[in-house]
Amino acid sequence: MKNLSKIAGIALLSMATCTWVSAQEKDNKGKNPDSVRPIDESNIMWKQRLWRRMDLNEKQNQPFFSKGNEITKYLIEWVQSGVLQPYRTDSLKTKITKEEFLKNLVVEASSGADVLSDAEKAAGFGTEAGGTTAGADDGWGDPKPKTPAAGGTTANDPFAQKPVVSAGGDLYYAKELSILEIREDAIFDKQRSRLYYDIQSITIIIPANKTSAGFDKNVASFKYKDLDKLFRSNPNCVWYNEQNEAQHKNMADAFDLRLHHARLIKKGNSKDDDLDTIYGSSRQGLIMSQQIEYELMEKEHNLWEY
Repeated sequence: MKNLSKIAGIALLSMATCTWVSAQEKDNKGKNPDSVRPIDESNIMWKQRLWRRMDLNEKQNQPFFSKGNEITKYLIEWVQSGVLQPYRTDSLKTKITKEEFLKNLVVEASSGADVLSDAEKAAGFGTEAGGTTAGADDGWGDPKPKTPAAGGTTANDPFAQKPVVSAGGDLYYAKELSILEIREDAIFDKQRSRLYYDIQSITIIIPANKTSAGFDKNVASFKYKDLDKLFRSNPNCVWYNEQNEAQHKNMADAFDLRLHHARLIKKGNSKDDDLDTIYGSSRQGLIMSQQIEYELMEKEHNLWEY
């Protein structure tokens, strides 16, 4: 009897402990503070962190990059006016000042002419951005048009948009900042039985052909939750509908409707490697990005059946 009482006491204590832990876990379960429409963690059946590269010069993305209405122009202006907080990386943990942000936008002086040797010049290496000589064959069969000088479009372009302020030098034009990196979560909400793409951050990137080093350069990252509010509060932030000009949309609605195209470049992994690194080449990384897109569609279908 003594043993039975002891066992019963231990069982009751264990049940009480489990109940307390369960209650604590339930109380601690919350929602992602960086989400525009957060989903309760108890309803998240499956989640995958994704990174996408959005080229604003692509035809599908050009409505975000219309003349004088570039999305990058608004981001720069909002930082300058102090209504938008920039971050150093897309982890959104380290804030940077307006001065640091503008410093990242300063056009770097190209030193290619001093670096290249006579042998390299004789071999055909140019000194312009991207490492090619103007008019040279880029490998696709057509000569490349001469690229305008860093810092803007051609000097005779009357519509060239100039930076609002200078941070110790010329700033990149909003039209030159044509690459955005989107970090988002693909989440299957078991309560509503559907897959949601929850954008967490957007990063401005200076493309490699606009930098003196020939590599992409991150300018700053922004909480998409902050951007969503600013887009909706500004009627000028228009996704330009070329097919029906009576149906222009706010940029926030355009992102919600997934009207943009952004190629998958990385998914969450323990090494934090992008697809090109994982699969050994940019070509194979491109192929696998399409494969992963199809797998996400199939995942949604299979989880919906479940």
